[in-house]
Amino acid sequence: MLNWLFGKKKIGLVLGGGAARGIAHIGVIKVLHKNNIPIHCIAGTSSGAIVGAAYAAGLDPQLIEEIALRISWGKLIKVAFFRPGFISGEAIEEFVTKYIGDYDFSELKIPFVAVGTDLKTGEKVVMSEGKIAKAVAASAAFPGVFTPGQIKHHMVTDGGIADNLPVDEVGKMGANYCLAVDAVPSLPFHTLPKDAMQVLGRSLDMILHKVSLEQRKKADILIEPVMEEDIWHLDLNKAKRLISAGEAAAHKVVRQLRSMV
Repeated sequence: MLNWLFGKKKIGLVLGGGAARGIAHIGVIKVLHKNNIPIHCIAGTSSGAIVGAAYAAGLDPQLIEEIALRISWGKLIKVAFFRPGFISGEAIEEFVTKYIGDYDFSELKIPFVAVGTDLKTGEKVVMSEGKIAKAVAASAAFPGVFTPGQIKHHMVTDGGIADNLPVDEVGKMGANYCLAVDAVPSLPFHTLPKDAMQVLGRSLDMILHKVSLEQRKKADILIEPVMEEDIWHLDLNKAKRLISAGEAAAHKVVRQLRSMV
């Protein structure tokens, strides 16, 4: 183990949202894990919350990768009738429970919080108690697609609206060094959107990138997986390429992380 290299530094890992592109976080985690870089706490938004919860629960990155390569929209779709969303959030809850486990936050191996958005006030909701599956499902409830989750007195939807890169949260958890992974592309796309969902997704990307600029500056190290091709929010079938992009981006900062810490 290389823990002695890090002295009293406590590394907080921040995993941003990005729908299917959040799969790239798995590649980052694989590299960190392989290089024995200790993570003391994790904050995740949306798809970043799903991956973060899996790692916080103690799942081996290789197993998380295998799960991601098998997942499809068909396994996540549970139609919701007469509710504010086409797909029931219970589908994500069941997915998390099946593959990660029926854990409470207090049972995780690494301290973890999931970030959502209060649909009534627009304020950030930081979830750190109760069932992991319920919190993660709420954090990943893409507006208009997945139904919001009821967390205490909040109706919670996708955390990206309020805080897509929750850098501040790991500081509150005791981290004094922040490693943030932003899965929202900052570079222009090569092609124009081909359907309504791609138009919506690309528009959301541009908004999220702008509102995340200050949080990006706060990170000690920022990792940005770069895609050789345009990958859209619903492209779960491109998991292998996303994971490879995450690995490539993480390899670029491993030496920097060691020297700076």
